[in-house]
Amino acid sequence: MILKVFAVRDAAADVFGKPYFVPTQGVAIRGFTDEVNRKAEDNTLNKHAKDFSLYELGEYDDSYGGFNMHDQPKLLINADSCLVE
Repeated sequence: MILKVFAVRDAAADVFGKPYFVPTQGVAIRGFTDEVNRKAEDNTLNKHAKDFSLYELGEYDDSYGGFNMHDQPKLLINADSCLVE
């Protein structure tokens, strides 16, 4: 199975978070949007949405354990653009 590889970038810290794997961009965007809108005291994505963005990094093929990464991370969505007030 081929899975897409994604990571959230924190502009304030100037780092990417740990990559994670899901089947499609749509699933990644939905999960990111849900997390950005989750109201909780410890949810940094919600509290500082202007600092975070979701990127696609490439693909992982579990049939042989290999990666096919993009030359540059591809911006998919900024957290503040999916925040529901």
